[in-house]
Amino acid sequence: MFGPASRSFLAVSVAAFVACLPLTLVVWNRVRGPVPLRVLQHLGLLLLCQLTAVSALFAAVNQANDFYVTWGELAGAAEPGDVSIVPDGSAPRPNATAPSTPAPTSTPSTPAAPATSSGAAATTFTPDGTGLLVAQVHGPKSGVDGQILVWTPPGYSPTGDALPVLLTLDGSPGDPVDTYNGLQLIPKESELLASGAVPPTLVVSATTNVDGKDWGCSNAPGDGPQVATWLTQDVPDIISASFHVQPVTSRRWQVMGYSSGATCSVRLALTTPDLFSAAVSLAGSNVPDARVLSGSAQAKRDNDLRTLAAAGTSRPVALLLAASKQDASTSSDALALQRAIGPNVTADLEMITRGGHNWDTWQAMTSPALTWLAQHTGG
Repeated sequence: MFGPASRSFLAVSVAAFVACLPLTLVVWNRVRGPVPLRVLQHLGLLLLCQLTAVSALFAAVNQANDFYVTWGELAGAAEPGDVSIVPDGSAPRPNATAPSTPAPTSTPSTPAAPATSSGAAATTFTPDGTGLLVAQVHGPKSGVDGQILVWTPPGYSPTGDALPVLLTLDGSPGDPVDTYNGLQLIPKESELLASGAVPPTLVVSATTNVDGKDWGCSNAPGDGPQVATWLTQDVPDIISASFHVQPVTSRRWQVMGYSSGATCSVRLALTTPDLFSAAVSLAGSNVPDARVLSGSAQAKRDNDLRTLAAAGTSRPVALLLAASKQDASTSSDALALQRAIGPNVTADLEMITRGGHNWDTWQAMTSPALTWLAQHTGG
């Protein structure tokens, strides 16, 4: 198929760019007509070469990442395909393709168990004008300076019912607000809440790309950012001290992310089951992109989500692995991860028939994922 993510489109785009350069040199001094017309023809040749260069660059990046897999999707005219949930029990086990290296007993990215009572001081969150509450904070345990955004459901009251918490994680590059805007998270959560499909939930998003870099939501070695500690200790401490939420001792948090944030979500649930009972991965990969977790062959094996899942968890953890069949790498990763799970871990699939690695596809996955989370509250 000659689609924007196909090798044939890449080959044609590169060939057009390569041919444009000598063509311009040959034609440059052969243009005819008045001076203004010749100038326009020269500009047209330059513009043609620029367009072919941009097309070749786009084709190369898109072919590697499957951002857009059809022309209709690229033009914004294509609707994402149908979504279906495939329960965990349909996957055959054991997984012969899972890494044979056992999960490490201690890695730089493994956070300590979250504190159940931190004594953290309440933080002042201010409205940002879009319906969110925002605070810029310094993590006392991690040393991370980051942003926390919070959405409170209609009717929230500090003296009302204590709420469950959903932590959302953006991709890389990205900022905490991207999970709200890119996934259309609040309109979808509000619609499901109004229909009774989900309970009132505090939705939290926090900085993951510290200093503008992807750390895989891990604790970097040495003096590097302690992002895992930030997300699993500082953020829960601050939220628990600042909002009326259910303590993790009675109801654990849930976590959801997209792209590299999806990989983070599964990783955090598998490495911190005392804090997270369920995780949703929207188009995540099994091998983290962050160099701190994949800088060597051994690091890739140790931090592959299949390795972590195969080792099992100390408390039950439910995973939802969402992927598009046309986003080939993440859909194959989701299938492989479902087959690799070990003790106390379950993994359902949310498969969408059409769509690339982009916002439209992830938005289509979001409402079914939120409904799934409401059915997998854990304890």
